[in-house]
Amino acid sequence: MSERQLNYRSVYRNRIATWYNGFVHVALIYLIGFSAIFVYVSHIEEPTLLEWLVVPTVFLLANFFEWYLHAQIMHRPRKNKALKAIYTRHTLMHHQFFTDTEMRFANPTDWRVTFFPPYALIVFILMSVPPALLVGFLFSANAGFFLMCTTTSVYLIYEFMHFCCHIDENWFVRHCPLVNTLRRHHTAHHNQSIMMNQNMNLTFPISDWLFGTSDLDRGLVGTLFNGYSTRYKK
Repeated sequence: MSERQLNYRSVYRNRIATWYNGFVHVALIYLIGFSAIFVYVSHIEEPTLLEWLVVPTVFLLANFFEWYLHAQIMHRPRKNKALKAIYTRHTLMHHQFFTDTEMRFANPTDWRVTFFPPYALIVFILMSVPPALLVGFLFSANAGFFLMCTTTSVYLIYEFMHFCCHIDENWFVRHCPLVNTLRRHHTAHHNQSIMMNQNMNLTFPISDWLFGTSDLDRGLVGTLFNGYSTRYKK
């Protein structure tokens, strides 16, 4: 670890409130998320095949949204205060705390720099309401609730996958398909030479493959199931 990174970690940790608890932070996120999904599912009645198709459709759209948000908001300074705050938190804080040479948490207090605040999920849920209402109006209530289920689930998957990128090496993260791919994919993204332009997906690198921002020269299946291999790096 470089002295600069070591110093930044020390400064960042000193700014974390003494009452902060990483386990409570994560528990709140998943309590909100699973509670919301329970409410959505409880309103779905006898869904048809066409209504089920909302799930993969929204999943792919969410993958693009994740890619766009990371590439154009998290790594591009904006004049808007809210967007600038996202850029500051991600590029100027997260990418100084973690580099491709040292990606690991030292303890649960470090989770503060990776997980979004619990209220961010509430904001994300509220952002999903207008399109869900539109889909519900144009198609059916089931379709609208399927949209909400998918967007909230994608958010929870994002938090889980990003967490897996920063924990210590273990059997699960090394051998679990998709998780091991993202772990290498995201570690490469933390290399400062490519972090502004490559490996922008934070769950499944579908949009990175589609838009040519993956650091791999592989097809979609190969990109998704690449694991730790560096054989196909561009």
